[in-house]
Amino acid sequence: MGTIKHGLAAVALAASIAAGAAAQAKELVVAIETDIRGFEAIQGRVLGIAASTVMNAVADRLIQRDANGDIEPQLATAWEASADGKTYTYTLRKGVKFHNGDDFTARDVAEHWNRLLDPANKYFGRLFFSPIQKVVADGDHTVTFQLAHPWIPMERLHAGVNFGTYVPSSRAVAEETMMREPVGTGAFMLSEWRSGDRLIVDRNPNYWDKDKISLDRVVFRIIPDQATRYAALQAGEVDMIWTDRGDTILKAKEEGETIVHERVGQGAIINFMNTARPPFDNVDARRAVQHAWDQGVYLKVSFKDTVPAVEHPLGASSTCDAGYRGPDRDKAKAFAAKYEAAAGKPIAFEMIHTSTQRGRESGEIMQQLNKRAGITVNLQPVDQLQLRQKVFTNNYDMSGWRIADAQDVGPQLFALLHSKSPYNLTKYNNPAMDDLLVKMRTAATGEARAEAMCNVVRLMNDEVPIQYRGGRKHYTIVGADIDGLRPLYQGVPDVRYITKN
Repeated sequence: MGTIKHGLAAVALAASIAAGAAAQAKELVVAIETDIRGFEAIQGRVLGIAASTVMNAVADRLIQRDANGDIEPQLATAWEASADGKTYTYTLRKGVKFHNGDDFTARDVAEHWNRLLDPANKYFGRLFFSPIQKVVADGDHTVTFQLAHPWIPMERLHAGVNFGTYVPSSRAVAEETMMREPVGTGAFMLSEWRSGDRLIVDRNPNYWDKDKISLDRVVFRIIPDQATRYAALQAGEVDMIWTDRGDTILKAKEEGETIVHERVGQGAIINFMNTARPPFDNVDARRAVQHAWDQGVYLKVSFKDTVPAVEHPLGASSTCDAGYRGPDRDKAKAFAAKYEAAAGKPIAFEMIHTSTQRGRESGEIMQQLNKRAGITVNLQPVDQLQLRQKVFTNNYDMSGWRIADAQDVGPQLFALLHSKSPYNLTKYNNPAMDDLLVKMRTAATGEARAEAMCNVVRLMNDEVPIQYRGGRKHYTIVGADIDGLRPLYQGVPDVRYITKN
């Protein structure tokens, strides 16, 4: 697709500069890894790091995390839960306008959420918040979320970074322009999008919190190659880059000419084992491969130890004793022998991985570690689209994936592990796990939920439909003249409050 220009934003920038806030526009240039699929929830399906970075600039949520990690108001000024925990009511900010001039009201929130909740629309992420039954606009500035049962994640839901939390213009959605021309209430508005090259957003002069915004323009340059991104930062061509490459992170820290921001989150880098077909329909095969695996080796080679090993996806603050099956070649061989005695043949499986350097490293290390335990791993490189298609059609033995960093990983665990879930991509089926997942979802207190969640992870670690490759640690590197970057919640750099000296 060619260039998209938003005339209103261009006029807004010109007016802002002419008003005299500064003689020259304050421009931030951010290098992102990939182009954006789009900004409409049902068509866009999932917000990755790059899309979330842009979305956070152009659209607002009801609540958000402040610089200290605490919840603070955004489009909602107050909220409360009913005594039974089944109703959450939000009071909305008055006087807020969308980029197209429309007033922001409770109707926009209700229409957005009910559209995502409608099974007929087949929204990809609906299962993650399915305890929400209905959203009702009570006048212009009050909206109520009605739940099927008490649901602890609801307390932090709207501070998350996903399609559900960002409120789009109802008119833009109805006119089917939101995908490529996003209209939100955010601090910046899209002015230009050159596919495969860059997106440009300009300051919203009517932003309800405009006194906290100092930048006039943000340019998101699409630079897929990590080395090229870092070279552009060193040359002063960009002000900020996202990276997950250990060599770049270590080099930036050693050189000290830029500032490295980092944050450990929840979730994990994982491998799926397809429990619906041999060899992983046998728990002994899964346990053998798990004991043959060594996160430490993988993280040292592929991430240069810039990502931590994990025994569960619940985050560093969790005290869960997860019963993790660590690397143990003798146990791997014992479980492999047990499988061979029952199946009449040794363990052999195919691992699909992306054709990227990171994907090849993952496959080769998996192959080498399993070979030491007498297990054969055949590698099949595919592009990202093929990998997703194979996983969603259950046409794989093992595949890389992730448990995304989130405000709360519980909804993902439910989706990944419940036998009736359409997002159960390993086809894992255990009635005991289903019971634990329901207890986790319906727990009335944080303590009861934490216990249930730990029990879920403990059973998952015992039967190993999901294998950890590492934890979630996020990095952004910025120029020395950049200040005001908030912590990387869910790995997303927040450009809104940045100042450039």
